[in-house]
Amino acid sequence: MATAKKITIHDVALAAGVSVSTVSLVLSGKGRISTATGERVNAAIEELGFVRNRQASALRGGQSGVIGLIVRDLSAPFYAELTAGLTEALEAQGRMVFLLHGGKDGEQLAQRFSLLLNQGVDGVVIAGAAGSSDDLRRMAEEKAIPVIFASRASYLDDVDTVRPDNMQAAQLLTEHLIRNGHQRIAWLGGQSSSLTRAERVGGYCATLLKFGLPFHSDWV
Repeated sequence: MATAKKITIHDVALAAGVSVSTVSLVLSGKGRISTATGERVNAAIEELGFVRNRQASALRGGQSGVIGLIVRDLSAPFYAELTAGLTEALEAQGRMVFLLHGGKDGEQLAQRFSLLLNQGVDGVVIAGAAGSSDDLRRMAEEKAIPVIFASRASYLDDVDTVRPDNMQAAQLLTEHLIRNGHQRIAWLGGQSSSLTRAERVGGYCATLLKFGLPFHSDWV
């Protein structure tokens, strides 16, 4: 039985009526390509069933089109929503997500991080597993891979983070309770070693002082 012919980038270019270099630019998302040309190329890709060889692309141009995502707890609804949203946004850019479960252990995080770097990802997003070791920075710098921490603060200096303003959130919550007549307000939640908890407790304490209420250490 004859095997199906493998569709190549040359076939896509011929079907779309453009050059091979134009198809390559559309696939990489680089260069100035008109909307009409991009749509024509993508239509040809879909019609022919062209599958991009990401490993070969990475060897040629240093871009794999894959972003690594390390999530602290895949079972938590918050991280499930974060993963879904990030995946949708990256797929709209023609990228794929390489998802790994980071766990709560720092050693596990370093192992997962190293695995992603060895897979040739273009960047890594660490969600909820804030690193406390310079090992992550060193490994990323060696391979020139950008790293972003999402949803939680990092103990590392000079790293990009996308996260809530924990202090402001605690301030708003505490102020809401005070303005509704509550004065004996305790704080529950978070491990003592958590930087996120420290930020939230800071906002809570600052608001108590702002309204002239006493702080009780045994209420935290």
